[in-house]
Amino acid sequence: MPSLFHQLWIATAIVSATIVIHLVGLDALQGLVRWHLKRLTRWVSVDRLIVPLGIVLGLFVLHAVEIWLYALIYWKAGMLHSLEEALYFSTSAYSTVGETGALLPQAWRIVGVLEAINGMLLIGWSTAFLFQILHHLMWAEDDERQSLPKGAIARRRRRPDPD
Repeated sequence: MPSLFHQLWIATAIVSATIVIHLVGLDALQGLVRWHLKRLTRWVSVDRLIVPLGIVLGLFVLHAVEIWLYALIYWKAGMLHSLEEALYFSTSAYSTVGETGALLPQAWRIVGVLEAINGMLLIGWSTAFLFQILHHLMWAEDDERQSLPKGAIARRRRRPDPD
């Protein structure tokens, strides 16, 4: 039976790995958006659909990688009997839907609960990232501190015709 210290050590290692994955993933997503806007932007109305869709799908991929990491650890460590059961549990815990303690053996419940906290924080981080990027890209106010082009997919306002 693993000690509390052992559970906390494993949970800390996994949380650290998911934070690094998330940080690198968000940086890659921002780089892909920058690359897309510099090289592929031709039709603003299409970019208003493609860019947010790409960011959201990228965030889903990031969260899926993090969920799979937990699931593989649960399965390989023998905490759960099958990969499907481990993936179900991990998805449920990570998304904070529930199931954080009911399926894991009592000796591993702390790891499941900490996955729920980790998932909540990473989903919040993704939400903040999504809103910050979309706000930056859709509103055309000047701000030189940003690395993405300001207002790149903003709706262009029609200027009134001079009479």
